[in-house]
Amino acid sequence: MKLVLSFFLTVLVLIFSLQACTSRNESSSAEATAQPDTISGLLPDTAKVTGVSDGFDQIPMIGSIEDNKPSLQTPTSQKEELYNTITFKGKGAEERRKGIKLASSGDLKGAIVEFTKSIEVHERNPDAYFYRGKAKWELKDYAGADVDFAKAIQIRPSQAPYYYYRGQMYLEQKRFQEALADFDTTLARVPDYYDAVNYKGVVLAAMGKHQEAIETYGIVTKAVPQHALAWFNKGTSLASIKNFEEADIMFTRALEIDVKYSQAYINRGNSRFMLQRFAEAAEDYSKVIALQPSNADAHYNRAFSYQRLNKQSEACNDWKTAAGLGHKMAASMLEQYCK
Repeated sequence: MKLVLSFFLTVLVLIFSLQACTSRNESSSAEATAQPDTISGLLPDTAKVTGVSDGFDQIPMIGSIEDNKPSLQTPTSQKEELYNTITFKGKGAEERRKGIKLASSGDLKGAIVEFTKSIEVHERNPDAYFYRGKAKWELKDYAGADVDFAKAIQIRPSQAPYYYYRGQMYLEQKRFQEALADFDTTLARVPDYYDAVNYKGVVLAAMGKHQEAIETYGIVTKAVPQHALAWFNKGTSLASIKNFEEADIMFTRALEIDVKYSQAYINRGNSRFMLQRFAEAAEDYSKVIALQPSNADAHYNRAFSYQRLNKQSEACNDWKTAAGLGHKMAASMLEQYCK
């Protein structure tokens, strides 16, 4: 029993660590890099524009919530929305426009060339540094991106999007203190920017400060009750401190908002498993499998529920499926329990 629970808890932690983030319905594989899928029928909202003045571009902070709508963008849709809603102004605007067009088509290196040309036309335009920094970030040139973001902020420290996006990059790099500082600065400039509050919660959770993260997510859920991701993230932190009863409630709230939120089913199933509500846990994993038949974690975790329900044949079938889908620990379970 202890061995099986140990394996289960390992998967639980891995799933939570991937999912306490900023977009919904990410790949649920514990080994996957976090590349979210687009949610059909749910379109990104246009963010408010802050710090706009003559001679500077109008840059949206993608992911803001207006009119109590949830934030549901993926990195791809964020990029497209950002590129499509910029208003270009001032010297070097045509070069920046060309750079954005190239970046939108996936030619990030070509985009960097154009942004550099814009800087050569007007070396004190912070937006060109910001765009170039974002392109470098997407190319994983973190050092170069950091320099460009810093330059943009040095020239125009009032512009909230510069901090917001740099904070995301720092979070990706696990530079948590710096990410936290950038999201705090974003909120100092735009106090009701609730996606930035959610990001702050994610950083706190990544630092192991789950109680602070829970309180931070609570700010979002109170202000924007339809923010399913914040309910989910709150549940994740509650589960991390083993408050599985309340975590169940948070995941259920997220699912009331989005019935196809597959990762919320997985994590609610995990919580119910830890509460020894094995039949309900199996039902949640089955809902994930109905949505995502190739979800290895759902098969792997459902097997444990079946095992506790004395359905050993079904458990072995699920571990076999999970192993075939590449789950690293499923083969061990097959070897131990399904000979």
